[in-house]
Order: sequence, then structure tokens, then C-alpha cells
Amino acid sequence: MLSEELWERLNAPDFKARAYEESELPCPLDSDVDAALAALTNRREFELLTRYTARNAVGMFGMYAARMASLAVRLKEPEPIERGLLAYCLAHYSCNGKFYWTPPGPTLLLRACALLEVDAEKYFAGIPDFVPEYSGSALSEFFEQNAEHPGVEGLLYVEGEDGGGFRFLRKPFTADWDV
Repeated sequence: MLSEELWERLNAPDFKARAYEESELPCPLDSDVDAALAALTNRREFELLTRYTARNAVGMFGMYAARMASLAVRLKEPEPIERGLLAYCLAHYSCNGKFYWTPPGPTLLLRACALLEVDAEKYFAGIPDFVPEYSGSALSEFFEQNAEHPGVEGLLYVEGEDGGGFRFLRKPFTADWDV
């Protein structure tokens, strides 16, 4: 079970998804999410975690998934991909699969699998049994639709580097209005 302090940090009222996305990799919040994911062993705990982090769940777990894609490539280790996919399932479940934005996590995790030359299908199909079926099946469907083209361009991300090494970076938004 998670400590009261960890619950408070995961449900902080001042959480900002964009600031988290751009923060140092890894950062203290990554460690907090890691601890929460490691504590999950059954459906009840999965549901409690999404319920009690409802204020931040979509942004926090969705951005964590994207961050783990970068970390996996940076470390040349696929283990963060597993954590990222589980976090994405938490984000998906917390909003009943109705995202108000396109979460970059699955696309970036699929691209990380390609860059690491690991079996993406194994990871996308290897979601723990306690994850609600519709969240797990959303990942399976995503994989089936996108396995042939694991690119990040459509999400406005590029493969780049920050001060610590490899990172998927969001392209700056530029609008060329032809009025």
C-alpha cells in the first residue's frame, strides 16, 4: 500500500502535465509513479490508484508513459516500456478511454521498441491481468493499427537529445496562417 505522503504527491493540486513532460529525465515524480506502479498487484489497487489520483491521472500517467519511452531508449533497456504501458492503461482507465487530447505514450513506446529492436507485440500484449480489459485491449488495438509504421512525426515529436541523452522532444508549435 502507498504511504499517505506518496498519495498526496501523486494527487498534488498544482500538477501541470506540460511542466512534467519537460522536466528532467528522470525526475522525483517519476520515482513516485514508479513506486505506485510497483505497488499494483490486483484490480482493486489499480482502480483505487485511478480513483484517488483522479485530478492528475490522465496527465500524470499519460506523460509518464511518454517519458518512459525516452528513458528506455536512453538507457538502451526495454524495462521502462513495461512501466510506461501500465501507466498508459491507468490514464486510459481514469478517463474511460475518452481522452480530450491524443496521448503520445503508445506511439512513443512503440517507436522506442523499434529503436531498441525489441518485440513490441510482446510488450503491448504483456499487460498484467489486473488491468481492466478495455484498457488493455485499447493497447492491443493500437498495436495492430500502428505496428507497421512506428513513427512519431504525426504527434509533432522528434527524436533528439537533452542534457542527459536521448529524448523524444515535442516540436515547437508554429502556425503558418494563410488568410
